[in-house]
Amino acid sequence: MVAWAFFRRDAMIAFSYRISFVAQLAGNLLILGLFYFVGRAIGDRPMPALAAYGSNFVAFLLIGIALTDCVGVSLVSFAAQIREAQTTGTLEAIVMSPVRLPLILIYSSLWNYALCAVRFLVYLFAGSRLYGIDIGHGNVTSALLIFVLTVLCFMGIGILWAGIVMLVKRGESLMTLGASVVLLVSGVLYPVTLLPWWMQRVGSLIPLSHALEGMRRALLTGATLADLRGTLLSLTAFAVVLLTVGVAAFDRAVALAKQSGSLTQY
Repeated sequence: MVAWAFFRRDAMIAFSYRISFVAQLAGNLLILGLFYFVGRAIGDRPMPALAAYGSNFVAFLLIGIALTDCVGVSLVSFAAQIREAQTTGTLEAIVMSPVRLPLILIYSSLWNYALCAVRFLVYLFAGSRLYGIDIGHGNVTSALLIFVLTVLCFMGIGILWAGIVMLVKRGESLMTLGASVVLLVSGVLYPVTLLPWWMQRVGSLIPLSHALEGMRRALLTGATLADLRGTLLSLTAFAVVLLTVGVAAFDRAVALAKQSGSLTQY
């Protein structure tokens, strides 16, 4: 019930700003226009690096952008909530709430997660209609499980990052640096097999690399849960570790902020 109350509140707020809401969705749809020109530039030339994903670069790129958009919700939402509470002076009151602060952060992000899931479906639907991408043979069960595990993995990272923001107050440059590294080595825009071996090793330590590979195989080649067993095990391990570390680190950050009296500082 508490989770639903947060979700309903945020949905009402979003719909109350109709122009902003529609503009955001329109912006996401305009991104699809990029794929048209990318597809024209690439043409129908076979790309051996994409053989494992059906050799369609536009489909490869579309799924990469769509899933990374959902990852961004975790990396931005939690820290943004902490930063807003700091600047508005409500953080101390929130900390004193009977509901644990990490749960409040998660509940307050449910609407954003639901919206990113809708955007993901819009990307796939529009891609299939506009660019002839064949996802009719995709494995929905595998794709859904990978989506959930990806959200859980980056939820842990997002909560950890929120703890850092609570202590350092401003950390946009660090986030930008981290996001750049993730984009570089995770295979969002190109296959990781094109990278040097040492960069591929770095990419294997980032859950997004495994999530993108699994999602593309599930949607473009119909890979089953058995086919994706290794990917699913890796994502599950990432999720357990990152959520545990993220929540523990966040609780520690709250304790340190209380001790130093910096909860009301921004």
